[in-house]
This record gives sequence, C-alpha cells and structure tokens, in this order.
Amino acid sequence: MDNPVPANREFVRKFDRDRYLCTLFADRHDQEFLFTIYALYNELANIPFRIQEPKLGEIRLQWWRENLSELNTKKKSSNDPILQGLYALSNRRKFNIEFIMSIIDERETDLFKRQPETENDLIKYLDNTSVAISLSGLDVIGICDKKTRSAARDVALAYGLIGVLRSTSFLINCNRLLLPKSLLDIHNVSDLSLKNKELTGAIKATASAITEMADNFLLKARQTKLQIQKGSITCLLLASLTDLYIRRLRNLDYNLFDVRLSEPSYWGAWVLAFKASLKRF
Repeated sequence: MDNPVPANREFVRKFDRDRYLCTLFADRHDQEFLFTIYALYNELANIPFRIQEPKLGEIRLQWWRENLSELNTKKKSSNDPILQGLYALSNRRKFNIEFIMSIIDERETDLFKRQPETENDLIKYLDNTSVAISLSGLDVIGICDKKTRSAARDVALAYGLIGVLRSTSFLINCNRLLLPKSLLDIHNVSDLSLKNKELTGAIKATASAITEMADNFLLKARQTKLQIQKGSITCLLLASLTDLYIRRLRNLDYNLFDVRLSEPSYWGAWVLAFKASLKRF
C-alpha cells in the first residue's frame, strides 16, 4: 500500500467520530500519525466484539504484540494500512509502545467479559485504554509538559466514564458490563433490571454517580493552569464533547437505555471549532 493515510482516516471516521473530529484540529503534519494510532486503538477495541472465541481473539492480539515489538527491526512492508502507518510513525516520531501494549493487555481481558469490581478498577481500566491512547497522541505530537499530560489524563478519564454509560445498553446485548459491581451494590441495582433494560431509580443513581466522577475530572483538568502548547489542543478537545454528552445524559434523566444517548452530538464539530479557535477545551 503506497499511502495508508486515507484508509486510516476513513477507519477512524467510521468507528471513532469523536477522535476523528478532534484530530481535524491538529496540525496537518500530525494528523497522519494521529489517525494511525487511533485506527490501531479502534482495531484493538473491535477484536473482542468481532471474534467470539476468546482463544482466537488472543491469537489476533498476540499478532499485534509481535508486530509492534518488531517495528524497528522488521522489513517495512505490509498490506495492512494500520501497520504501514505504524512503520512510518516509528521512523519519524516518538512512539511509546508501552501505552499500546497496555491497551492490548486490557483488550485481552475484554475477551473474557470481566466486570470491574470497584470504581478504582474501572479507573485502572480507563487508564489502560482511553488515557493510554490520549497520552500516546501527545507523544506523537511531541508534548512532554507534565501539566498538559495530567490534564489530558483527566479529560480522557471523564470521556471514558461517560463512554461507559453511553455504551451500557450495547454492552448488555453483548453480555458485558463495565459498571463497577461495588457501585451497583451500593445503589441496590438488580441484575434482572439491567438484563431487561428496565430503567429504575437505582440505575439512575448509579449513572448519576459516574457522571459526577466525570464532572470532577473535567473540573480538575480545567483548573490546571495550562499554557496550551501548539498541537496539544487536539488531545484536550474531548472535554468539550464530554460536556455535550453529560448534558444529553441529564436531559434524558440518566436513561442508559435510550438510543439517543449513544448517538454522536449534532453540535460537536461546531463546538470544537469554537473552542479550538479560543485555545480552550
């Protein structure tokens, strides 16, 4: 494949509209590499849902581990656009493979549909997925500032927490749940109400608690006194989309089973353009 960029861009546009929109506000010479790692992120995320047999999923994830480990030694030839993009990335930019390896490890646990026991377990899961890809994006752009990276982590955690709520209905269809068991127990959420997608006060209270966690992470990120470095805004803009999803969630009275919750925001692109122009998130 001569140029993997169009394929990776289209892959991200199709499977990860939010990061696609945010990447459009990155410098043009950074977009190629951001689309590559976001395409990889979504490819890895899709494996547990595309492959029903855990053993086959493990084989596919191991294939990625081996190829990533050999990026700097293997002959740079592949028909896979993501792998081709990674070859170019490893030659021209800083690329922390450990972040991607942590994502692969977490996707391996997804194969076995393990539910987080506690809120801390959920945060750890998001640290190894949503946060890992955001920090990898900052690496690709060349952002090393500790305050920026800390704010990006908080934004990614907030986005990930709301993502857990937005995906709950879909995950139930896949016999999977990311709502922490301890939080469900605190609010006396029954397994039957979740299985039947029956909206109860207990489920609303659980969703409200997780939303409050996300709000606190956003507040923490925005209270950080940042000098927005060139390019870094693309990894912080997810905060603005998270705001829109939180507003929708509250307007729907925390109904995790309403199909509108999982839909992309109509105003997302406009809000991002406005915030990016002000160098705010």
